[in-house]
Amino acid sequence: MKGSASHLLEFLEGSRKRFIIPVYQRNYDWKIENCRQLYDDLVQVIREDKRSHFFGSIVSYAHLRDEVMLIDGQQRITTVSLILIAMINLIKQRKMKSEDSNLMEILQDTYIIDKYRKEERKVRLKPFRDDCYAFDKLIFNNEEDYIADSKVTFNYRYFYNRIVNEKELTLDELYKAIDSLEIIDIVLEPEHGDEPQLIFESLNSTGLDLTEADKIRNFILMGLTPKVQELYYDNYWNKIERCCGSGLDSFVRNYLTIETGVIPNIRNVYQAFKTFAKGKDIEQLLEKMLTYATAYKKLTTFEMGDPEANEIAKRLDLLDITVAYPFLMAFMTYASDTGIYQQEVVPVLSCIESFIFRRLMCDLPTNALNKIFATLHKFVVKNKKEPASYSDVMVYYLESRKLSSTFPKDEDFLNGFTTKNIYAMRGKNKTYLFERLENGSSKEKNDIVSNIEEGILTIEHIMPQTLSLRWKQELGDKYETIHEKWLHTISNLTLTAYNSAYSNKSFTEKKNIENGFSHSGLRLNQYISQFDQWTENELESRKKELSHKALKIWSYPTTNFEPVRKEDDVISLSEDNRAATGRKITYFIFQGTKSNVSDWAEMMWKMASFLYIIDPSLLYKEARSRNNVWFKTTPETNYRELAPGLYFCPSHSSTWNKMAILKNLFKVYQIDENELEFGVVPREDMKKLIIKNKRKKHLTKL
Repeated sequence: MKGSASHLLEFLEGSRKRFIIPVYQRNYDWKIENCRQLYDDLVQVIREDKRSHFFGSIVSYAHLRDEVMLIDGQQRITTVSLILIAMINLIKQRKMKSEDSNLMEILQDTYIIDKYRKEERKVRLKPFRDDCYAFDKLIFNNEEDYIADSKVTFNYRYFYNRIVNEKELTLDELYKAIDSLEIIDIVLEPEHGDEPQLIFESLNSTGLDLTEADKIRNFILMGLTPKVQELYYDNYWNKIERCCGSGLDSFVRNYLTIETGVIPNIRNVYQAFKTFAKGKDIEQLLEKMLTYATAYKKLTTFEMGDPEANEIAKRLDLLDITVAYPFLMAFMTYASDTGIYQQEVVPVLSCIESFIFRRLMCDLPTNALNKIFATLHKFVVKNKKEPASYSDVMVYYLESRKLSSTFPKDEDFLNGFTTKNIYAMRGKNKTYLFERLENGSSKEKNDIVSNIEEGILTIEHIMPQTLSLRWKQELGDKYETIHEKWLHTISNLTLTAYNSAYSNKSFTEKKNIENGFSHSGLRLNQYISQFDQWTENELESRKKELSHKALKIWSYPTTNFEPVRKEDDVISLSEDNRAATGRKITYFIFQGTKSNVSDWAEMMWKMASFLYIIDPSLLYKEARSRNNVWFKTTPETNYRELAPGLYFCPSHSSTWNKMAILKNLFKVYQIDENELEFGVVPREDMKKLIIKNKRKKHLTKL
């Protein structure tokens, strides 16, 4: 690497020098405020008679003898070139004059055009694709041919208009000011070990300018030849960007989750990608990314290839379940590849919709979903055997979740659905809920979503938030209790376009006034209009009616699937206790950490130690419980000291009972049973395993 102080115009000039902006660089992106600041600086240089003005560093390397690849500084070089083109055009159009009659030729032939080059394009600076096209139009075409929506054109016009209209500087003064711009010219020498990607990372370590996806694009393409860069950009990366739009960072995060089973931090996607991509074939990696990007586009544009699936995708967007995207992208890709897409897409999406919504009604934590959706597809593919369908296996997996990861059964779901403060829910979730209750599976749908988003429809409290005297009389002596219990629940809420007209009027008035419940075109209000009053009895009736409807809309799926147990397998604590009986444990994984063990007793001791670290007070409480035989506060035969005043017997009882006590402890600690897995083999295979390990140790000693 070589670095030296230089002037920008010295860097740009040269009879054969051409500047290439590689495809991995982002498009030209300077904003008007950046352009304004630069021109203000140039004006200040002249007014204060400064000899120089520091313009930052330019990092480049020579690809060919006459081609300079710009690693850092392309935005500034492009912007200064726009000023120079504006100056040239103003002289050509005779709108401004220079004291130097040769200024236009100097600017054009020294910094913008190489008129002796044999190639068709003679411009020294080569921005990428659309930017290049817009840039060239400024040089060779009339204004009516400019690319109006390009930032290149937009910023050029800013400079052109300011120069000619404000007249803060003459063209000669402006040229002098630009000539004062000093840079640090850093030239990389890849042949001597300089790595452009590492240099680029250090220059952009703050992460303020580039997104994670920008860095990934640079990482993938930077080390390739320009020809291969353009090939991969056209065939893969550009298509990926078009599929994902502004969600590119999120897409890459989802892609890594699919491939690794681990969800990277959104601020650390680039580093996670670098680790994942190490040693992999770049073209194969890009090809796979493009496949998943196609699925991502279908999800986010609601173009699932099936009308019913499209509608479900729209509804899932209202539930804001991006956490499920890794699973859905993996499923869609797999289903397309295996030819099961058409018969499986609706059952799978419907199940996910019910799973998410039931959990929402039961106020279960969303963070528990991360691991579920990161591993769900791999579980299904691993366990799917004919004649079981994909959705059968998926339902089995979701129904086997426990605690915070559970798929709420009907009783729990209805309890949450009918008692939850619906009015306090997020706007999109409320929109989703009322759209489903209004339309259900009917083909004659009311456009609830658009009408709510446009403010036409709003949520109406049938029994108002402020009770009038008449309401109190109609509700009876227990009006305060009834009001507190039912006010914000689904039983007392509906939709209307006439909320202000309803106000806190009596139920009879709300029902019979013009555009009241009796005249409403909404199904929700047609049911309400059959009543003559609105007391706790009517609220109970509507609760039953909506509960019945909810069980149809968000049905609990069923499956007869049972996984085939392999001899050498990994089982979870969440499974039936019998899955562990008669089998030998070789290791266990707790919250992502693997520990090798020789038997179940050693596993129990290590697990007790882990739980003690998490919260020792809970184990002391267990030890003081009369019903507990595993933990003691005083030493006894076969009990080992886990901590001062805490003793534990890891070898107590059968494997079945060990599973039972662990499940009980996980309930106490509020830990999902799926956080603990065991690597098991049949006991008769252990002799072979022991002999194999002994041989390894013997060979190591030799």
